[in-house]
Amino acid sequence: MTSIHTNLGALVALQTLNTVQSALSVTEKRVSTGYNVADAFDNGAIFAVAQLIRNNIAGVAAVNSQLNGAQGLVSVSNASLTQSSDLLTQVRDILTRLSDQSISTDTRAQLTTEFTTLVATINNNLSTAIYNGTSLIGTSGTIGVVQDVLANQLTLTGQSSTVGTVITNLSVAGATSVTSAGTFLLNTFLTELNLVATSLNVVGALNQRIANQVQYNSNVQSALSVGLGSLVDANLPAESARLQSLQVQQQLSTQSLAIANQGPAVLLTLFR
Repeated sequence: MTSIHTNLGALVALQTLNTVQSALSVTEKRVSTGYNVADAFDNGAIFAVAQLIRNNIAGVAAVNSQLNGAQGLVSVSNASLTQSSDLLTQVRDILTRLSDQSISTDTRAQLTTEFTTLVATINNNLSTAIYNGTSLIGTSGTIGVVQDVLANQLTLTGQSSTVGTVITNLSVAGATSVTSAGTFLLNTFLTELNLVATSLNVVGALNQRIANQVQYNSNVQSALSVGLGSLVDANLPAESARLQSLQVQQQLSTQSLAIANQGPAVLLTLFR
């Protein structure tokens, strides 16, 4: 039955067009954003979970940034201790010569001057090992660095005992006299040399521990990113194909509506 008041065909065509346009809008949003769930309007529950995951990812990135700073501090400390260890090798050579009672007074004075210069250089190296305002070598206690999103601390052990002992005990007076140079070499010097070596070992272990924690955090961050992607990322090849299909459906629905709207006009032929 054809009526000028109720065009059933047009109503069906219009309903179909509205459905297609609604689906087309959703698909276009997915294609343009790259997300299956771009905001809470798409899916409130999934979007809320995704935001929590994004928060965790940002937290892990911030933690690794702090750990990279700690690694810089450890690297500066390592450079200082390594240079000091190398200089102590030269100090040992001088102490060996000073322990020889046959050298002349002038030679002993020259060696003493060289010894003083080396110790002053070691002192400077150890006391200026500062990174971003912090010195691991100049700290007697410990330094805590955040290592995960739960704010657990990775402890860096200060090595100030090395600085204080080495600088205090490597005195010119105790090392350069004829009678004490040999004893100083075999006792005091070797003790200080071992202190520096121990600190080097501690710093090396700290560096490895930080590197391991950074790697672990990076792995966690990658896992979180993969999980986030599986939650909200759009399947772009599928959405692209769906977009083309819906565009065709939209055109057909528009044409169907136009044809249905011409239906009542058929009644006019009855009055010709």
